[in-house]
Amino acid sequence: MSSSPVLNRRSWLKTTAAVAATFTVGRTLLDTPARAQHEVDRSAKASEAAKINGNENPYGPAPAAVMAIVQNADHAFRYATAEQSQKLVSLLAAANHVPAESVVIGSGSAEILDNYALWLSKKGLGEVLTVQPGYLKFTGEMKTLGATIVALPVGADMGYDLDAMAARVGPSTKCVYICNPNNPTGTLIAPDKLKAFCIEVSKKCPVLVDEAYLEISDNFEANTMAPLVAAGHNVVVTRTFSKIYGLAGQRIGYGLMPPAVAKEVAALTTARLNLLGLLAAIASFEDKDYVKETRAKIKAERDKLCATLKELNLRYAEPQGNFIFFKTGQPVASVQAKFETEKVLVGRAFPPALDWCRISIGTPEEMSLAHAALRKIFKA
Repeated sequence: MSSSPVLNRRSWLKTTAAVAATFTVGRTLLDTPARAQHEVDRSAKASEAAKINGNENPYGPAPAAVMAIVQNADHAFRYATAEQSQKLVSLLAAANHVPAESVVIGSGSAEILDNYALWLSKKGLGEVLTVQPGYLKFTGEMKTLGATIVALPVGADMGYDLDAMAARVGPSTKCVYICNPNNPTGTLIAPDKLKAFCIEVSKKCPVLVDEAYLEISDNFEANTMAPLVAAGHNVVVTRTFSKIYGLAGQRIGYGLMPPAVAKEVAALTTARLNLLGLLAAIASFEDKDYVKETRAKIKAERDKLCATLKELNLRYAEPQGNFIFFKTGQPVASVQAKFETEKVLVGRAFPPALDWCRISIGTPEEMSLAHAALRKIFKA
């Protein structure tokens, strides 16, 4: 029998991880044009359609997050440990000035929204107040659980009408759900108005503020409602590592909530965290420069898209996320087909705004295709 070592799956993974870490990630981190190369690597190939329909971060994860994944690939057979989870919890708690007991982490913010919905339903069903068009994950789960969804129309600016919402809150309202910036409209609520709304309404029922896209906005610190959680108000804030951090496929999200609520919501978790996603989240959260640079790149392309829409006299909602919602004047299904012909994939329909279209921000190469398609479709 040969004495040659057997290259089993685990040793192969370890060897591959080491090589990749040395030659791929190491190059990305250490080369002078590292950030530029990182961006080029994620540009759309000429043979592929520009996929700008999922609100994904086209620039991908931070190099430190990629390194964390590669270096730990041979540990993928292990479960994430409590110590690893606690490290992320501690980072999030410190950054948001809340106790660790207020932080719940899960498989994307979607799991946090689902579990919070389940927790609410156990307290008694009633009405959930929100807007339309808006993000449907939380309200859809509440509807499945038996709640009544009251969706008010957005205002003329496609944003939230907080006065109308406050007037609609009543004895049967069990929760108010606000997505800020809103998906799909991209609009942001003035922070002073939202803060006053949350403080007053939370005296009557919980207010859930979904900040999935807020870290992409121009001024995250001024707009987050996390300080209300820290101050003890009946407010819950959810966020995700899927957007600004570029980890959508790794599924890591979190919620900030009153400690007593957090304890009960965390108890509803049904699965362990994704180990590689968890380690990548820790690494990317600590890479402040990459977040800052990525935000600037997204804003630059968002501003260019706004300019093209103005050039074409197409109305759009004022955007603060990594997407723009614009009025097409024709059925969105027809517009989608026209864009696809031009090798560009754009967002689905968002009832009742059936003649509006959502375009996510992609790389400069992807956006060049989008600008050309817009001009062709809308005859500039």
